Amino acid sequence: MSSTSSRKDRGQRPIRTFAEYQATVERTDERKKVIVSLLGLAGELGDLNSTFKKLVLQRDSRTLREDLREDIGDILWYLTSLAVQYKIPLQEAARESALKAERLYSQGEVNRFDDGFDDEERLPRRFSVTFSEKRNGKQLLVRIMVSGVIVGDTLTDNAHKGDGYRYHDVFHLAYAAVLGWSPVLRGLLRRKRKSNPRIDEIEDGGRAAVVEEAISVLVFNEAPQRAWYSEESSVDIGLLKTIIRLTAGLEVHRCTAKQWKAAILQGYAAFGQLKDNCGGRVDVDLDRQILTYNPPRPEGAL
Repeated sequence: MSSTSSRKDRGQRPIRTFAEYQATVERTDERKKVIVSLLGLAGELGDLNSTFKKLVLQRDSRTLREDLREDIGDILWYLTSLAVQYKIPLQEAARESALKAERLYSQGEVNRFDDGFDDEERLPRRFSVTFSEKRNGKQLLVRIMVSGVIVGDTLTDNAHKGDGYRYHDVFHLAYAAVLGWSPVLRGLLRRKRKSNPRIDEIEDGGRAAVVEEAISVLVFNEAPQRAWYSEESSVDIGLLKTIIRLTAGLEVHRCTAKQWKAAILQGYAAFGQLKDNCGGRVDVDLDRQILTYNPPRPEGAL
């Protein structure tokens, strides 16, 4: 599209909605061919690159804003031309893009998925979990206790080579703390929402628990190549998108990528400390969305 055709005439009625703009593009697109729109888009992206190249070389451009506005307008025209040809409403594309951006990049909020249920069906907002390790022959075993009561089974690494997976329940604690979600933990603490059979079956049932365990294994298997998530950059958007896809259809799907990232980073920080210190206590705070690790007390300490 030429620069002349991209500018609206002074007498033309101003564009107020995506639908109006899309109708204008449909009316002014004389070729209406996908290949033409794709080649045009590639050309306009080249123009945008040239605009910034000029800025880098000259270090100043009085016409930068005007040039950018024109380049962006031309790119939008060709994108809209493709949308017209495939009958995709621009408003719909923009809405889906905005929702995706919110899900991936916003901070999110403190989730209370069990609001409205009785106390015995709610995850406690604050609680502590003690991890203790002991050896049985060649195996290292870990058990967890909540309020002095053993919860769940005693765990091993379930691997040919020890890798610390016996402490993986801390990942479920991180999901609960940051996301407000963990069907596995609900099962362990006997906090399933049985008063609502549908919620009990879908959100707190076996399939949801399998999804949670699958995410834990996926993230764990990636950990050695990602420096055990010791840096924020080790949790990339590709991994987070995969996790979000796995949770489709579940209440936790509303959680953002940033929340998942925080859950992974906090979970692995606590995991490393538990493994290094052969156990300890993890304090879980769902309102503050944090885990706090405390090392085990020396023997004989009060």
